[in-house]
Amino acid sequence: MYTHVIFDLDGTLLNTIDDLADAGNHVCAAHGWPVHTVDDYKRMVGNGIPNLVSRFTPDGLGEDELAGALAEFSAWYGAHKEDKTAPYRGVPQLLDALKGAGVRLAVLSNKAHALAGPVVEHYFPGVFEFIQGALPGAPLKPDPTLLRALMEKIGAKPDTTLFVGDSGVDVLTGKNGALTVVGVLWGFREREELKDAGADWIIHSPDQLAAIATGTALIPRGQGALAAELLRQGRLAALPTETVYGLAADATQETAVQAVYEAKGRPEQKPLNVLVDGMDMAEAVCRDIPEDAYKLARAFWPGPLTMVLWGNGTLPPIVAAGGATQGVRCPDHPDTLAVLRALGRPLACPSANLSGQSSPKSAGEVLAQLAGKIGAVLDGGPCCVGVESTILDLTAAPYRVLRRGGLGRERIEAVLGPGKLDNQ
Repeated sequence: MYTHVIFDLDGTLLNTIDDLADAGNHVCAAHGWPVHTVDDYKRMVGNGIPNLVSRFTPDGLGEDELAGALAEFSAWYGAHKEDKTAPYRGVPQLLDALKGAGVRLAVLSNKAHALAGPVVEHYFPGVFEFIQGALPGAPLKPDPTLLRALMEKIGAKPDTTLFVGDSGVDVLTGKNGALTVVGVLWGFREREELKDAGADWIIHSPDQLAAIATGTALIPRGQGALAAELLRQGRLAALPTETVYGLAADATQETAVQAVYEAKGRPEQKPLNVLVDGMDMAEAVCRDIPEDAYKLARAFWPGPLTMVLWGNGTLPPIVAAGGATQGVRCPDHPDTLAVLRALGRPLACPSANLSGQSSPKSAGEVLAQLAGKIGAVLDGGPCCVGVESTILDLTAAPYRVLRRGGLGRERIEAVLGPGKLDNQ
């Protein structure tokens, strides 16, 4: 696992190209010079604003004309730098996950220091430990001078630090600082440039960086099929539910279930509840299901109710810790329901925390405890209920509430009728 990640800014964290192009073309139009396409500007940026200005202005301009164009560009861009600029899709979630995992984050940009800091703080308030922009008299990237100074300020060591950028200049910067370098393809430059510059990794989406930095992949919402395939292979994935994030394994694979106990540090005498996509899947692992269970499922599934029923012996004994009963729940989250349906089998799924620690309610909180211990986290956003499910034992009458959680006793009684619950 890497302890620090240092990011380039434009083309890596923020898509700034449209505002930069608008500012450059404003200057060009004002002087009657040819304007340029956005793709042209993608090739021009990367070495600081003065170099950008010299590239979009006509050849042969004198120093005074270039200085005037730079002043005009800076004034326009300063007033319009937030018109179209936005974080790249998936970047805010990535940063939250990395911070949750304890990775320390910084920015190194060739944008002027006085501008870089406010821009980063506007879009990512409080996320980065240090922001370093270009300083007068200091060499720009790919010279490693400012990179080394930044690393010293944040206590970063070369062998545990990643440098992330979208251009050959960024790759060379990281290499000049003896860092592992990740080149990103969602920015301004092409794969060939990153490859030729010597990038150690070239990635096409922000979620891939979480796997490189922490050892645990970050799967974006809506891509439950990826998590299902990982689970099918016998690996572990943290999944979102409406209550808390759960640590899931294919409940039919004994070695995978064993890995859940090991990752959490959970005593093996404590049984695991399973997630199902409805009563048909519950019937595949339970027997002698009372009619009241079907009533409750119709009323509260998907939802925060776990029903304890008699197991039918189809799951490995480790799931129920050798016991005769099995807890089942249908979660109310579209991503996890999609995983269950894609896999077609129940999931052994306790909360995705280390035993004795708080249950996580976001992907970042999962990584804070389990980064490097599990295969992936499916980032379904924050949990809307935020407390564990209510557990109701239906194996003996009167029924017992074993754990108070996201579903209130009075709502259960309203469905079951009087006298069905014990008086605890």
